[in-house]
Amino acid sequence: MSDAISLAIGQPLQIKSLSPQASKPFAVRIVAATPHTVTVSIPYDQGRIILWPVGSRLEITVSQETENHTFTSELIARDLGETKTYTVMRPQAISRTAARTVNEGMSRVIAVTSGKGGVGKTTLSINLAIALAAQGKRVYIVDADLGTANVDVLLRLSAKYNITHLLSGDKNLLDIAVPAPGNIAVIPGGSGLQALTQMTETQFSHLIASFNQLDGLADIILLDTGAGISRDVSNFLLAADETIFVTTPEPHAITDAYAIIKVTHNLACQAKQMLIVNRAENQPEADLAANRLLGTVNRYLGREIEYIGYIQEDPIVSRSLKQQHPFQLADPRSLPARNIAAIADRLLNKPAPAPAGMTGFINKMFSLLKGK
Repeated sequence: MSDAISLAIGQPLQIKSLSPQASKPFAVRIVAATPHTVTVSIPYDQGRIILWPVGSRLEITVSQETENHTFTSELIARDLGETKTYTVMRPQAISRTAARTVNEGMSRVIAVTSGKGGVGKTTLSINLAIALAAQGKRVYIVDADLGTANVDVLLRLSAKYNITHLLSGDKNLLDIAVPAPGNIAVIPGGSGLQALTQMTETQFSHLIASFNQLDGLADIILLDTGAGISRDVSNFLLAADETIFVTTPEPHAITDAYAIIKVTHNLACQAKQMLIVNRAENQPEADLAANRLLGTVNRYLGREIEYIGYIQEDPIVSRSLKQQHPFQLADPRSLPARNIAAIADRLLNKPAPAPAGMTGFINKMFSLLKGK
């Protein structure tokens, strides 16, 4: 369905589940619409409500004056209150290339962090997201740097809204999500998540309902956190399913990486922890830095952290930053792009903990910020 097809409140549609157990289409009507979604009445069959789970793949038919248009969508939210509705994706909204089956698991929430600034954490997050999307995964980046959020700047995005507008209730999740190059999407950041501590239980319930949409939309959510060992950063690491620590081979960067790893250890972090060495001259230098850091972690903290790869220093990285164009797209055959692709492959093919999803992440964040 193209952008030119009108969708108006009250307009009838035919909707059918693509589950193997589904039998027939049902008539519904549009009750609300946004640039990204359509909300429809929940169908009934002989007085019995037809309930499908969030994540269900659907076939929707729109009747126009001269022809019918059919498209495949996904159920991203449902409201079983007084007015029972389903919310589905418009076909021209944020692209999602990977097919999902009904009741497939929650989104993997992976925090990307570093012990200090200037190690290339955000650049790595962006290019890793693009590499994961190239393997058919639906990937969102949440800019969780509460001080200097800049994912949108590095991607040359025009973001009207950010996560603050979501928490205030002014916008929903898909209003603030911005499609980005490489078939990914970005949730622009700011200081918004700090407002969780002032939220009422009712506001928090609305927030959970909104983030439940993201669990229906994303396979992987990358949290680009701030650098350093502040409480804001450690809360993100404690709430995520998995954490990637980024360092460079420089001794001071390794020392700072050890410091943030030690903080998470002292806070009894249960997330799976991984390491990437950025800006290495070559693989031997990267491996040496990784072995030095991981040996220290194992010796003094008794923790096992998985080394999942390195990115080689290359002029294309600085050029891509100046041009605000990710090197994963500008030159996918470059050494850094191939390094990132290898890391993405390892992330997708190695065992991962059962994800709690974005809803679980927000619940854990809320508990941490409230001091529970």
